[in-house]
Amino acid sequence: EALVSDVATSQEIAATLERIVATALTLTQSERVTLAVLDEEKNQLEIRYDTGGDGQPDEGPNRMARTVRDEDDRLRAILRFHRPQDRTHARALASLVRIILERESRSRREEALIQIGHSLHTTLTENALIERVINIAEKVLRLQACSIFLIERRTETAILRGSIGSLSSQVGKLGYKIGEGFTGWVCATGQPILLDDPQSDPRWRGKWIEIPSVDIASFLAVPIQSRGKVLGVIRVLRRKTGNRLIDNRFTASDLRLLQSIAEQMAAGLENLRNFERIIRTERLAAWGELSAKSSHMIGNRVFALKGDINEFGHLLRTQDSEGMTDVHLSLKTNLMRIEETLQDFRDFVTATQIHRMQIDVGSIVRETVDEVFPRRGFVRAEVEIAPHLLADVDPKRMRRAISELLENALNHVSEGWVRVVADLDDRRQAIRIIIEDSGAGVPADMKSVIFEPFHSGRAKGMGLGLSIVKGIVDAHGGEIVEEGLAGAGARFVIRLPISDAEKSKAP
Repeated sequence: EALVSDVATSQEIAATLERIVATALTLTQSERVTLAVLDEEKNQLEIRYDTGGDGQPDEGPNRMARTVRDEDDRLRAILRFHRPQDRTHARALASLVRIILERESRSRREEALIQIGHSLHTTLTENALIERVINIAEKVLRLQACSIFLIERRTETAILRGSIGSLSSQVGKLGYKIGEGFTGWVCATGQPILLDDPQSDPRWRGKWIEIPSVDIASFLAVPIQSRGKVLGVIRVLRRKTGNRLIDNRFTASDLRLLQSIAEQMAAGLENLRNFERIIRTERLAAWGELSAKSSHMIGNRVFALKGDINEFGHLLRTQDSEGMTDVHLSLKTNLMRIEETLQDFRDFVTATQIHRMQIDVGSIVRETVDEVFPRRGFVRAEVEIAPHLLADVDPKRMRRAISELLENALNHVSEGWVRVVADLDDRRQAIRIIIEDSGAGVPADMKSVIFEPFHSGRAKGMGLGLSIVKGIVDAHGGEIVEEGLAGAGARFVIRLPISDAEKSKAP
């Protein structure tokens, strides 16, 4: 009675199963009880709990076994009793095991949907979302192959965008025309496919398959669709098993789960694409403003250059060498300002075009400080850099971002200090770069706009510096914030994802 109550209420799957096995030993007066549970990834039964006996293989006579099957009558587990004296409770105990295994499966599936829902808010690119969905589908459906195809409207082709299995090296290279094979049929009709003998279906083409056709036990494909429009297909496969007791085919429950995953993925894709459209619109507006402002600034400089050239011609005719020196300096200054404007323009355009490599971010920070900070002056540099800050970054772009922040600080501090810190954040899940100074700080009414284009407190340039910095940091999947207090100095904090190798070392 206490065990039944525990099974009805407990969410501790492992502890409850262990208690069932221990109780089975007592109730049946067995010498030994084992519970073997199906591992769907390996297609074999594996002993999960074993109580009584001496740990040796159970080969003796007088054994009893109760199979545990799911709602689709598939084998999920075997509860085995060695030399039981009382057999009356065996069936009931197997039923309790079934309840707990079904709860475990339900919990695993619910968690998968929660994780995908969370991914909708945390992934910044389609590729990241695709990878996340494939990993979750593999985990929850216990499959041997999974591929995601997204429709390219220009060519009316479903292009492979992510895969586990033999097609993983062909991502972006192969696809199906709409209507071609199972994958193209799902794209064309918006209907799912669930088949246990796919080769016998007339729609079968066997064109791009992750598993050899003869080894496929079950094939499942569902559309990724939003508001009646098919965006692509998720297809999954399971391999045949040599054990006749193990049914490795997909079920109607698997179909419903994959459809739920596809629905959430469709929502994620729509969100990302809507966001990209907004970004493109805003970027076009920024381009317009950038073009107008740069045209105005370059125009002013060209006008000044024309004046200098005319003056230079007059001085040549009068052979006024002293005047020529002044005009020469003005020519150089105006040309330098035009070059600065063009460089800002180029940096703004290319800020998000990065080429990553794994590198110690601390070394980039140190080198940039050494290059930018003046050798002599009234501003003191305070530098603290932790070792082994590995991250996948573009060194050139990251140097540009750090140098902009340093130059910004030096521009606002005539005497005092600039502090530079590079270390791991408090959770040891990100690299933190802090650049703060003893200047006047950022006014409260400027904090919300300082990273937008054309906002600057500096006399020269187009006001793109901090916008370029933010573009570089965003492209690396990081974030930048200004945390200083107005009147007490600026404090810019960059957080960058650490490399996977370093993340695995974190406690």
